Amino acid sequence: MKLAFSFALIASGILGCTAQKAMAEEFPAVADFGDPARLGQGVQRTMTLLQSSNPTERHTVRILLYGQSITAGQWGVRLEKHLRETYPHANLIYDRKPLSGYSTERLVKTAEADLYPAYADLVIFHDYGNDEDYETMIRTLREQTTSEILIQGDHFRRSEQVIDETDQSVIETQRQRWAARRNLEFLPAMARKYGGGFDDRRIPWRSYLKEHQLDSGDLVKDDVHPNEHGTYLMTELVKAYLVPRSDTKVDPMNCGFVTTIPIEAIESTTNETLEFEFDGNRIDAVFDQNAKGRCEVWIDGHRPLEDPNMYLHGRNRVKWRDTPIPPGPWPPALKVGFEQPLVEESWKLIAKQDPEKPSSYTFEVIGSVTGADGRGRTDQRFVSDSGRVVIEADDWDVEFAIVALRRLETLPSEFQLDWTVVTQATNTAITPDSEPGVEPVVTFAQRLEDRPHTLRIKGDVSTIRALRVYKPSAFPR
Repeated sequence: MKLAFSFALIASGILGCTAQKAMAEEFPAVADFGDPARLGQGVQRTMTLLQSSNPTERHTVRILLYGQSITAGQWGVRLEKHLRETYPHANLIYDRKPLSGYSTERLVKTAEADLYPAYADLVIFHDYGNDEDYETMIRTLREQTTSEILIQGDHFRRSEQVIDETDQSVIETQRQRWAARRNLEFLPAMARKYGGGFDDRRIPWRSYLKEHQLDSGDLVKDDVHPNEHGTYLMTELVKAYLVPRSDTKVDPMNCGFVTTIPIEAIESTTNETLEFEFDGNRIDAVFDQNAKGRCEVWIDGHRPLEDPNMYLHGRNRVKWRDTPIPPGPWPPALKVGFEQPLVEESWKLIAKQDPEKPSSYTFEVIGSVTGADGRGRTDQRFVSDSGRVVIEADDWDVEFAIVALRRLETLPSEFQLDWTVVTQATNTAITPDSEPGVEPVVTFAQRLEDRPHTLRIKGDVSTIRALRVYKPSAFPR
């Protein structure tokens, strides 16, 4: 235990900060962070970007927290504060997109709009639910992005007996068998299989309870959600995992799955044109910070936005029409697809309850560019007149998203959904404004097919300093 504590203390260099001391004075300090050999595994590109940032080279680092109500807890807010204080020079883009109550069978659908298009440097992930949908999310994230993934284990619920689950002789119930298999076998296996890290909070959590003679209920406010003490422990455990490792050297800009090519190394380049063959599913341009330019882009002979895969429907949000509906992030339509190419526009869906079947709604969809685009029902597959909106009957979740999670007594007689079309590419790249030390970067396209492509640029090519290619299939596993 002392060895693990010392490793995390040295690696993070922050356990003595003012906020940490204040929290340590309120709650017993954490002494056991688990096996020190595993801390930091699978997240070293992200940690190198953070640690190597300085006033003149401020690396952009995108971190996304995704999951359900555990992910919505205050530990995520405190983790952001910790990272900003510990790595003040990093250009940290930190986002949380939790959907409380959305276990894997729901989250696997919302991930289409929330998770994969984010293309974060690091995804911190926790979700309950079935194994199949859980693995689908991790596998798809690995197939479609180069994101590092930190898979989080489960803490002990109030209703759980705190036992040593590595000892099969003490496991007596089906619930205990499920928890042991999930945290000792399934989740670590997912991390190994897909090259991720595993934040095994369960064993250190048990150790903390035992050391300080606490019951599992002492760290939660209901059955599962951490109270202030549990939030402190959860924060400390994930902070201890997010540390640089001295035994793992990573060049974050040239690590196999991310490759940076200086512009002078590209032979077919003039001041006005550039042609470049790359192998991957994302390509960025790094511009000179001291110049302003404009470039027109083609990939495989076509403008990037001519590729229908460069568009998607974003997460929909509900508005009330006749009955006030408390705000919240939960989308009543878990997933919105399309059969015909999308355009950049916003959409609204106006739904009215069927008086003969109150659990179902009739609706109409209207696009800001497309206009009125047809009518449908929530209990039937819907394809809009233009083919730009497709909603499967199984992807509607009105009662759960609107009534159960918002604690309403009845279904509303009317509601409205709003969302926008999200693009993952650009036809025209203009040198972006950026703060001193932050790379001015434009993503030409992301989540292309992961294969060889040909890039062609015309315009102020001399303002580009380098190209950066991302290749998910090259991610080490």
